[in-house]
Amino acid sequence: MANPKPKTEYLRPIQRMDDTQEPLAASALSARVAVHIDAIVRQHPNRSAWLRRVITEAAQRELMQGDKL
Repeated sequence: MANPKPKTEYLRPIQRMDDTQEPLAASALSARVAVHIDAIVRQHPNRSAWLRRVITEAAQRELMQGDKL
C-alpha cells in the first residue's frame, strides 16, 4: 500500500541542461542500444539535452514530414 503522507519537501523540479522551453512529458522515453553506442552516448557531457535534440529532429524529419514542434 502506498504511503498516504509521503515526504515531498526534498523534491525539486528537474534542472534542464539546455535552453529549450517546451514542456517535458510526464514519463521518459527509453530504448536499449548496442553496447558500443551506449558507451559513446554516455561519454557526452550533456547527453540528455543531446538525446532530446536528436530524437526531436528525427521525429520531425521521419514522423512529422518536417513539421516544427
